[in-house]
Amino acid sequence: MVKDLLLFVDCGSITGMSHRMWIFFSGFMWGVVGCLLLYKGLQFLAAGVDSGHSDRALWLIGLALFVGFLKGRFVLRKTVQRMSLHIMSLKAPIQARDVYPKSYWLLLASMMALGFLLRLVPLEVRGFVDVAVGSALINGAMLYFQVARARDPA
Repeated sequence: MVKDLLLFVDCGSITGMSHRMWIFFSGFMWGVVGCLLLYKGLQFLAAGVDSGHSDRALWLIGLALFVGFLKGRFVLRKTVQRMSLHIMSLKAPIQARDVYPKSYWLLLASMMALGFLLRLVPLEVRGFVDVAVGSALINGAMLYFQVARARDPA
């Protein structure tokens, strides 16, 4: 599903955007992927926890959301700050190929590979991780939006 979304985005049509719009775009992408992971994780948790233990599912969801919140606030905050500073340091007009460094793409690829490896673990664990990562990405997207809003219109 994410692959289809990425194919929909034509990088040629988003070149030359302002600093503020690139920061907003980064937050938008994190938010979309976070929502997809959160939805998928909730489905896995619902399928992985038998109906007789619904209180266990609620505890797992609550704990995953809390872990995601902590990861978003303390780990992803640094990434958002670093990427926002990188985007603001670029000279206008900003081209799509200049926005994200190679290290960012390598990190993204490694996270996707870990996501594929999660297919080997029980649904409860996979759902927990997806909910935690999804909520962290949504939290990170909000941080991107705060930076974009605070940035003077370019």
